[in-house]
Amino acid sequence: MAKLIGIFRAMLSVATAQAKILVRRNLYRFSVFVVPVFFSTLLYLVYPKEEHAVLAYYIVFGSGIASLWSVSCFSSSIELELERIYGTMEAVTITPAGLELVLISKIMANTTLGSISFAVVVAYSYFVLKLEFAISNPVMFACSFLILVLSFISTSFVFATLLTLSKNAFSWMSTIQYPVYFISGMLFPIDILPKWIRVISNFLPISWSVTLMRDSFEVGSAGKDLIFNALLLTLFYFLLGHVLFKKIERKSRAEGELV
Repeated sequence: MAKLIGIFRAMLSVATAQAKILVRRNLYRFSVFVVPVFFSTLLYLVYPKEEHAVLAYYIVFGSGIASLWSVSCFSSSIELELERIYGTMEAVTITPAGLELVLISKIMANTTLGSISFAVVVAYSYFVLKLEFAISNPVMFACSFLILVLSFISTSFVFATLLTLSKNAFSWMSTIQYPVYFISGMLFPIDILPKWIRVISNFLPISWSVTLMRDSFEVGSAGKDLIFNALLLTLFYFLLGHVLFKKIERKSRAEGELV
């Protein structure tokens, strides 16, 4: 029990420090306050105005999800690269909490603060775009949003782990970030995509979480299969990230490649 409390306190400490750093980053402020407006405006111009249900979800919440992904994945995947740039990688590597715990805590802080983009989208859509929308089941919608956040954290953890040894994480994440917009159903239904792309999409916890969130918004309920698949894939990605991180960490420590 004491060990669990120690881990929680360590994660809370790292997440708090990360939050203070984030609010000072120009890139973070741009991603949270400007990118959501860009996505909302773009989707407002793309979708036909007579399709109210499509407008309500994809403009208001689809753009919010896309903005959250931008903050969560891009910011989280370059954290270790930033540690190298700042010259603090050595200190983080030998911290008693462990590098993996530090990375997960940073990702949690990035994703949680990135949720502010949802409030920006809702305010902009209501006051500027004059869109009216109503959530059928607020409780179910809130639960689906929590699952969505967890799926973002797990996916970002895997990507960040795979880029641990990369000295060019910025370029890699700029490349990876955008395809996920399309294959996850954030900006439009994945049903219109080719079958082989939908197969890839089914292996992403984000795609199941996005579908879950859309169903809870439109019809006020969600199938048990959606919830099960979203949670199962999210857990699998956490375990996959852990296994990959331990393997990469052992290899990098032995060969001196981490810093």
